[in-house]
Amino acid sequence: MCFQTPSMKAHHNAGIGIGFYGNSETNDGVYQVTYSLLSANHTLSSIDSLVSETVALLSATVRGELTQLEETLSQRTELVAVVRNTRRQAEAVAQTLDGIPFWKDARGGASILAEQVGYLEDYRWLAYILLLLLDLIICLLTLLGLAKQIKWLVIVMTVMSFLVLILSWGSMGLETAAAVGLSDFCFEPDGYVMNTTQARTGLSPEILQYYLTCSQDIFNPFQQRLTVCQRALSNIHSQLYGLEREAIPHFPAAEKNIVSIQSTLNITESNFHHLVALLNCRGLHKDYVDGLKGLCYDGMEGLLFLLLFSFLSALSFTTAVCSLPRAWKRFQNRSQSASYSGSPQFESISLIDRHSPPPSYSPSMRASYVGASEEVVLPCQTGLQS
Repeated sequence: MCFQTPSMKAHHNAGIGIGFYGNSETNDGVYQVTYSLLSANHTLSSIDSLVSETVALLSATVRGELTQLEETLSQRTELVAVVRNTRRQAEAVAQTLDGIPFWKDARGGASILAEQVGYLEDYRWLAYILLLLLDLIICLLTLLGLAKQIKWLVIVMTVMSFLVLILSWGSMGLETAAAVGLSDFCFEPDGYVMNTTQARTGLSPEILQYYLTCSQDIFNPFQQRLTVCQRALSNIHSQLYGLEREAIPHFPAAEKNIVSIQSTLNITESNFHHLVALLNCRGLHKDYVDGLKGLCYDGMEGLLFLLLFSFLSALSFTTAVCSLPRAWKRFQNRSQSASYSGSPQFESISLIDRHSPPPSYSPSMRASYVGASEEVVLPCQTGLQS
């Protein structure tokens, strides 16, 4: 028992240390998962912002500068045809980019999940800290009660030990179930994540496979859209260069519109290159892998250490509760010994009159003691006979 033998006490203290370590490792693993979810949500939000900004910019250019440029060049039909072609290509780029965000039905889902996981983890971490401190306090107070022979303190701590015993066995059951479920998930996480995400969000399996695997063998599902946009932007740039060379000498008023359109085109190309980098699988795949490492390495390690702590705690408190009758008998025996040894009348009687031999004696002392006893007894018997 941890409260009665040094070895069990050491085991119990080691179990508490294991519990603190396991709680810390589990907390690190869970927060690595939340950080990965928030990082992935930031990437998706950045893609949303870039697409929205670029589409709005192109739409404003189509309605504004290109319309004005067409009116300015209305006397030259060939130049008007070029402007109209530029407008169609700008509209096509805006439409193509607007269809890139694939998470519209699940927008903000990663952030919401991260908040929920972090919220639950805060309460889980605090609950285990309180359980560990309660375990430590009960152990120390029980040792104090046994050392000072405070019966009421031992009784109270035994009741508390029984409650903590129930909590320890219950937490061990939950930790066992969590460890089994987590091991199943970590054995093949890609399939579980793909099936669950597709069922809840309706995302394309090709897109999920692309980001979960991030292999050169997997085709980029956005490649065709990005290629179309790249070609359209290149054509717009060439057409604007031709308009600048052909239209400005004859229509000086068109220079302002052409310069504004070129500025918009430069911003659009910059946003496009940034968008291509964000859509690449490396960023989101890294977040996915980091989340798996936090869950399947730190989280699993911490969970196993918590399981070991719960087992040692349950074993120690089971022994403590079962040892109460023996501890109670020792208290009673010590109380009786103290009451007899503290009695003045009992202390004033000699060992011979008490018919009690000394605690330790040699054979010669034993013979003297027996002889003295007989001398005391015989006169008493003679007096009675007479």
